[in-house]
Amino acid sequence: MTEQPSLFLKQEWQDITVEYGLLESVGNFEFAMPKHSISVAFIPHDRVTWSVDGKKQTTALPAGSAFLYGDREFVWHHREKASEYVTLYLDSNYLKQMAIENDLSAETRLTHRVIFPDPMITQVAHWFKGELLNEGLGGNLFAQSLKNLLTVHLLRNYCESGMPKKKLVVPGRALDAVKLKQIQDYIEEHLAEEIAIEDMAALVPMSQFHFARAFKAATGETPHKYLIQRRMERAKVLLTVTQLAIAEVAYRVGFSNQSHFTTHFRKATGVTPKNYRLQCSLFV
Repeated sequence: MTEQPSLFLKQEWQDITVEYGLLESVGNFEFAMPKHSISVAFIPHDRVTWSVDGKKQTTALPAGSAFLYGDREFVWHHREKASEYVTLYLDSNYLKQMAIENDLSAETRLTHRVIFPDPMITQVAHWFKGELLNEGLGGNLFAQSLKNLLTVHLLRNYCESGMPKKKLVVPGRALDAVKLKQIQDYIEEHLAEEIAIEDMAALVPMSQFHFARAFKAATGETPHKYLIQRRMERAKVLLTVTQLAIAEVAYRVGFSNQSHFTTHFRKATGVTPKNYRLQCSLFV
């Protein structure tokens, strides 16, 4: 039989699609994995049966095992307890673009490798799992940063092109004071909008990945963390000097969801927006 997930969540961001699945049924089934994707299995198993291109194997499955599905046919056949996974699909054109930007062949593609440890892939999968379970709490810029991090890691370690392998070298290009100020001004002017890393990178201009590295070198923070900090500072001002509803404050600093805004604000300040406003009013 073909197994159906007990819980299935899916979300798309630019150039990447992420799926989360919880599979509770056990026994025999046919569960084919998609080609040219990346997966992480979160629950350990003593025995699982799977096949590659029809050749079956029965092995253990350690927690956090990573899978890279290239052109091969990978199928799950037997499991003795529940399974939980994240599968990531990188757009092929994006992977090609990133390869070219890093002086690799445009034909670069994911290699095939299954059930192996890779802390970076596993951590990125955990972060994306949190994004799906928390309805995109981190925001679009966070997802784009994870995508870029994952892509460069794959290009460095798990891609092939049929050409002599080159070492991926990250240029040391920096953001000067003028360009940094330009980016910071752009962020301030667009705090209420959905800011994409590609938009900021285009102002410099740099590739998304190289921009993220240069921005952190210049500010000490990733673009995502810097943006959240600026939104929290703007929110503090609005909560202190206006009587805007908290939902309106959330909207004006780039959050369409008041719950997400409250979560970020509490993390940044230790109190909810409502309590922050009350505390400020005591000193007026």
